[in-house]
Amino acid sequence: MNILVAYDGTLNAKKAIKYGIQKLSKSGGNMTILQVFDNSLFVDYDAGPRAEEMARSESARQREEAIKIVRESAGGLSVRFVAEEGNAIAKITDQVFADRPDLVLAPPRFKEIAASLSCPVTIVPGTILVPVDDTSSPAANIDSIVLEAEATASKVLVLGVVPVHLYSREERKELERVQKETTSSVKELKRTLAAKGIEAFEEIRSGYPDEEILRSAGEHAASLILLQSGSTTPSELSKAAAILLDETEQLKWPVFLLPPAEAR
Repeated sequence: MNILVAYDGTLNAKKAIKYGIQKLSKSGGNMTILQVFDNSLFVDYDAGPRAEEMARSESARQREEAIKIVRESAGGLSVRFVAEEGNAIAKITDQVFADRPDLVLAPPRFKEIAASLSCPVTIVPGTILVPVDDTSSPAANIDSIVLEAEATASKVLVLGVVPVHLYSREERKELERVQKETTSSVKELKRTLAAKGIEAFEEIRSGYPDEEILRSAGEHAASLILLQSGSTTPSELSKAAAILLDETEQLKWPVFLLPPAEAR
């Protein structure tokens, strides 16, 4: 995995570095930490001649803090630092064009770039979208969901998806059963997350699961989608996961696969 971290010295940017290191530890690859000093802020600056000097000193201190995080946590992983000057958004865009990363990690200050970059962007902290349906086992992947939420200090949106297109008028009772069981799965996962200290909220949608997942991700500005990778029991949700992963041009969000329930 090739990861780019947009670093601005904030606590959230430091969390992004640590999160990136976690990902590299599991998948291998490399990480670039990009820090941009905006020297245009000091043109005709009224705060005095030492304002830019002080800002540069602070920027250097923040860089040393990032280096310390890497030194203490990266353990031989491939991590490099890039320092640039100019407009931060433009420099991040240029770095993406040059490196072609699989994932960009950024603090909320840079959330406006998520829609414009050519690769998935995770804002730290953000909103993690976890779709479930009537076949889901909410407790099966709880550890993986909690790990992602804690690592990014994110809240979780539990999305229940009801595939109403599968049922005719004569199958109303079966549809009602699916709706009831989907709602139960949503509430169970939400309660379990809350018990583990993770802020979670819920939403129920009806329609084609892949379409509803994309709509929900867009409306709630999701920073990450967690999808179950499949199981021995096929479901519309597992089909949706396959569709989304095959049609990557539709995905503006990073998608991570959770292990099948049977694998746990």
